[in-house]
Amino acid sequence: MKKRVFIIFSILILIGVITTGTLSLSLIKNNYINNIEERMISNSKLISTFLQNTPNENIYLDKIAKTYSKEIDSRITIINNNGDVIGDSHADLEELTNHLNRPEIKKAIDDQIGISERYSNSIGAKMYYVAIPFYKENLDVAVIRLSLPLEYINEYTKKIYINIIISALTGLFIAMILAIRYINRITYPIEEFTKATKNISKGNYGEKIRFKSDDELGILAESFNIMSIELSQKIEELKNSNTNLRAILKSMSNGIIALDNNNNIMYTNPSAEKMFSIKNDKIKGKSLFVIIENAKLNKYIENLFEENSEKIIEIEINHPLTNILKVYTNPIIYKDNPSRKMGTLIILEDITEMRKLETMRKDFVANVSHELRTPLTSIKGFVETLKSGAVNDENTRDKFLNIIDEETSRLNTLIEDLSILTDIENRQNKIKKEKINPNETIEEVIEFLYELADNKNISIINKSNENLPYIYGNNGWLKQMLINLIENSIKYTKNNGKIIVTAYSNKSELIFKIKDNGIGIEKEYIDRVFERFFRVDKSRTKKIVGTGLGLAIVKHIVIQFNGKIKINSKKNEGTEFKITLPLQKK
Repeated sequence: MKKRVFIIFSILILIGVITTGTLSLSLIKNNYINNIEERMISNSKLISTFLQNTPNENIYLDKIAKTYSKEIDSRITIINNNGDVIGDSHADLEELTNHLNRPEIKKAIDDQIGISERYSNSIGAKMYYVAIPFYKENLDVAVIRLSLPLEYINEYTKKIYINIIISALTGLFIAMILAIRYINRITYPIEEFTKATKNISKGNYGEKIRFKSDDELGILAESFNIMSIELSQKIEELKNSNTNLRAILKSMSNGIIALDNNNNIMYTNPSAEKMFSIKNDKIKGKSLFVIIENAKLNKYIENLFEENSEKIIEIEINHPLTNILKVYTNPIIYKDNPSRKMGTLIILEDITEMRKLETMRKDFVANVSHELRTPLTSIKGFVETLKSGAVNDENTRDKFLNIIDEETSRLNTLIEDLSILTDIENRQNKIKKEKINPNETIEEVIEFLYELADNKNISIINKSNENLPYIYGNNGWLKQMLINLIENSIKYTKNNGKIIVTAYSNKSELIFKIKDNGIGIEKEYIDRVFERFFRVDKSRTKKIVGTGLGLAIVKHIVIQFNGKIKINSKKNEGTEFKITLPLQKK
């Protein structure tokens, strides 16, 4: 811009200088010629006056012309009425021709002042002529003519040209210097504005212009700086708001999908990407119905779009994962113009676990009811039988009372197991952190279950390492865990079987293994054995008495110890439970 302004400014100055110089030269030349002309006319009149005042007999025209020519530095020519030269200061009269046809002579004879520029054959140069009429009685003189070589005038004009050119160039040089300073002063704020706007366009908001002036540019710079600061603050607020919003959306467990009015994806959060195995940077701007390859879900969402209102549906999908989703849709509208819709917001809530928990709760209630109903029905039946007269038969009475006692014990065991399970699962209970000796605990459990195992001629072999490291936790729960596991092995191991209890440690963990050679577990049921009231095969285990809560209790105790439990089992070969508990300081 500076270069362009400088070129334009230079051209304007040059045009001004040339125009001014030309006009000045023309004016000075005309003034000079007019002055010469007036001087020649004045000198001609002086000569005329001299001739008028001099007696005729004393007038020697050729001598007078030569004498006065030196005084006035001009050629003097005196011509009679016939156009003949009768006196000349610079030429021989005999060589001169008749001048009657000369333009200046014609005018002078007509009683006018004649002026002309022409070539003189007698002198051999271009001359400037001024002729005035003259009349004196008895004197044959009609015209007094003065002339100057044009070369003299041209020399003066040339000097004027040179002086004007020098003055013009000097003026142009000074004007250029002043112009450069003025252009720099004018363009500096513009350059500062340009730099600032470029920096702002690159994201450097808050850029200021270092320019002070009392004129409009100074006011503009001050306004620009205020605007830049406010813009920086607004952008920073928007960035913070956008960052916070994105952080909130990313941290949400619910899936978020934002669509435009053409149902193209504008945004997805990580939860939604995980649900459908998609990536936001690869799907942005693409149609939702192309990205989510689930005809059932797409159909439901499309129906919700058509209704164009806030809706909630619940749907089960099988791709990419089997999930139960609660889908919320709501139109996205502009705050300043509620009637204008920007797009649609879809919120996907994964309620799979919730539904599973609800199912488990229902199953739990049903199983508890069943487990309670069976012994209660049995007890009630035997009580009614006794009341109807069987009480008088001692053998029958004792038999029924023994059954009632067994069913009562079964109920009591079931209630105790439920109580233990509830106590373990209740996180509000403060967990004991007591010092536990694993070797002592294992010995106590084996001794406690010895009689039960001996009834089936099952041997319990303890292969635990000596001097196992202490662990910290609830010792009662640890005992219950081992009792349930070993008791479970006793139940599902045939007579004359064996159970091997192993315990060892490494730098960070204490490992328990309970292995039996019992009936084993089919592979398809391994993941379900820790469910409440679950039995592997009721046809195979219907004679085995139990509440169905033993392994569920084991699982929750392991969780309370921050441990892990793993099962290795083969049908008809046996089962091994492996429990890994972390070693930790008190």
